[in-house]
Amino acid sequence: MMWDEAGLSGLQAQLAREMLGRVTAFVFGEDVRLVRGVVTEPERREVGRVVLWDGQELGSSVAFDVPLTDRHGGNIPSGDLAAALRGVLADCSGREVEAAARDSFGIPVIDASDAVHAFVARPRFQVADALHAAAAVFCGSSEPGEPAELRLRGFLLVDQATCRLYLDTPTSEDAPPFGVDLPLRDEEGSVAVGVTAVHAALPVLLLGELERMRKDVHDPYCGAVYDLVDWLAGR
Repeated sequence: MMWDEAGLSGLQAQLAREMLGRVTAFVFGEDVRLVRGVVTEPERREVGRVVLWDGQELGSSVAFDVPLTDRHGGNIPSGDLAAALRGVLADCSGREVEAAARDSFGIPVIDASDAVHAFVARPRFQVADALHAAAAVFCGSSEPGEPAELRLRGFLLVDQATCRLYLDTPTSEDAPPFGVDLPLRDEEGSVAVGVTAVHAALPVLLLGELERMRKDVHDPYCGAVYDLVDWLAGR
């Protein structure tokens, strides 16, 4: 699969938006790294360059080149790139940074292509990745001319295996949102990213079947809570 300039620039734009939304989501040892910039590698159009720094000294900056496509030419989701980059940060040593070539801004540049491709072959997500993915499903824009059926009002990590999304509709007016509990781990206990089926199924469940999933709990942040954990697992 070959990508033209327009396709690659679209992938680069997606990566930029993803990094912007995760400016405090990168950890390097005990320190937090912020996103200083996202640019296109001049000599490699299929690569995005993410520049991270400590938020105080520009001299702390390190750039990581991440592939926008996998080894077969398919696009790598920007969320996967962010998750892979956190793993690269955890394994990056000061010696590697010192030995890296520098760009025209004097920023050390590390090629993370092999690490990202290894992540794609065997993803290892964190709970924060799953939480972000679950909430992001309801943040996308609706089709042109069609009103959004459901709207994300908030979200909460209930525990290490469950998140609660607070949803309503654009016509809910003053009515409180309702909560939907979703799983963040699979049956083996591994972090699982991807509950996109909920976005398509919830409007149908709202017609009546959802009520049997109502939990007998009090949550001050919503009017009712519905548990979709078992439903998604087919139980």
